[in-house]
Amino acid sequence: MKKENKSNIHITVQTKGGVGKTTVSGIVATLLYLLNENQKINLFEIDDNNNSKINSNYINYQSLKLKDSEVVIDDIQFSNLSDSNVANIVDAGGGNDTKIVLQKLKEIDLSGLNYYVPLNDDLDQVNNIKETIVLIRDFDKFANINLVLNRCFSLEKDEIQKQFINIFGSDELDIPNQLDNLKVNNIFFIPNSNIFSILKSHYKVSLLDSYLSSIDLIQNIDTYRQEWIKEGQDVFKANNKRYRFAKMVVELIEQLKPIQKAL
Repeated sequence: MKKENKSNIHITVQTKGGVGKTTVSGIVATLLYLLNENQKINLFEIDDNNNSKINSNYINYQSLKLKDSEVVIDDIQFSNLSDSNVANIVDAGGGNDTKIVLQKLKEIDLSGLNYYVPLNDDLDQVNNIKETIVLIRDFDKFANINLVLNRCFSLEKDEIQKQFINIFGSDELDIPNQLDNLKVNNIFFIPNSNIFSILKSHYKVSLLDSYLSSIDLIQNIDTYRQEWIKEGQDVFKANNKRYRFAKMVVELIEQLKPIQKAL
């Protein structure tokens, strides 16, 4: 009997909404592709309160409602057992959406999965994080749980600890350190960048597609500039703006690459 390759199932959950689960799912999809561009990547948004419309030439993206969660999870398990070259990502909504998705995973004993639990620097979210981790550990003792600190003002260790006193605590303010209580496998960091919202709301394109086009633009910039010159100064200046944005996207991906060790 073929052994199930559970490492290719990635679940982004948190019982609090608006913490960056969709952003994290897009990052996971991007980094998975960069590790193996030959694999097929499915990204399922299961959310009754959100319907993201993101275009991608590389990711099979579907936005679904909770009523579809059982069928989707069964399909994920089947594809995971039958094809090791498929990566499945689930982006669950907050509140009951996350709870129901985790319950559906529990019902079929789907364990040993990769979980990504985003967190902002809001003190109240500690309870949501604890609740989410308890729900996962309740049925998945072998889960690889990754705490993802979102919207970090700086990626310097000392600055992160100051910003996220909800996790690292503060002796000065008598706020306890929560790390020992959370039982997570890894902690990762996402910089506070407007690139995510620009891609989602303005360009409506995935982070992966933007990164690949940015790499092409940067690597072939001399050729592109010769083409732009032929079209006039206004076109040249407009495309130089594209080039500046491309450099920002590539820099962002470099900052996010440490997350690859969890994939």
